[in-house]
Amino acid sequence: MEKVEMYRNCIKKILTDYAAYKPSYGEIEVQVVCDTENNHYQLVRVGWDNKQRVYGCFIHLDIKDNKIWIQQNVTEIDIGQELVDLGVPKEDIVVGFHPPYMRQFTEFAVS
Repeated sequence: MEKVEMYRNCIKKILTDYAAYKPSYGEIEVQVVCDTENNHYQLVRVGWDNKQRVYGCFIHLDIKDNKIWIQQNVTEIDIGQELVDLGVPKEDIVVGFHPPYMRQFTEFAVS
């Protein structure tokens, strides 16, 4: 359980750090969403850019089977490397947005 708690703290640090960067356009809020009971973590944009509604999850991480799953990352941030820099072993990181057959070609875990 200590491992999972460490992973939660690493994820929260990354998300909180990136939530501090506000979009330079519109009235957009960046929200950190943490479900620590079920181990789901997201960064979400919510607001308006002129008359256009802005809403969407741009980073989504889960902890499943004692591994961190990168479910969504539509940024230039290398979240896998950031996790490694915080002490998470590569074999405990899964790039979940890649299909299972492609994960073997990453430097991270397959599942």
